[in-house]
Parts: sequence; structure tokens; C-alpha cells
Amino acid sequence: MVEIFVYCKTCDKKVKAVVLTKHEREYDDSISGYRRYGMVKILEHNVGFKKNCSDTSQIKAIVESDSKDDNSVFN
Repeated sequence: MVEIFVYCKTCDKKVKAVVLTKHEREYDDSISGYRRYGMVKILEHNVGFKKNCSDTSQIKAIVESDSKDDNSVFN
């Protein structure tokens, strides 16, 4: 299983997610490159000392891109 980094919608932290499916590549003018969306499942993650975020949902996210942000998350 391929793991990528995404941002959690509940706690806004960079977290690991497992890629479940991939959609067709699309060209995006804003980055002058290609993006591929897919469904990912967020893995359980910590939000502080001995506290876990309960959000382990499946979301649509960018799973491949020619562009990354400062935290190495596809954008």
C-alpha cells in the first residue's frame, strides 16, 4: 500500500494516509503540471501528548502532483 502525506481536516496537522484508489491525471494551469486525485484513508495520528485525533476518515485528496508545498504535501 502506498502512503502519502495529507492534511487532517479535523486537527489541520500533516498526517499519513493510505492511497485506496487513483483517478485519471488532469492538467492544472495553476501549477503548470499534472495532478492525480484519489481516495485516501487517513491513519490514526497524535495531536499532542497522549492525545489522538479520532478522524480516520476516507477523503478525496491529491495523490500525485508535479508540485509540493513546504511540508512535502502534494498541492
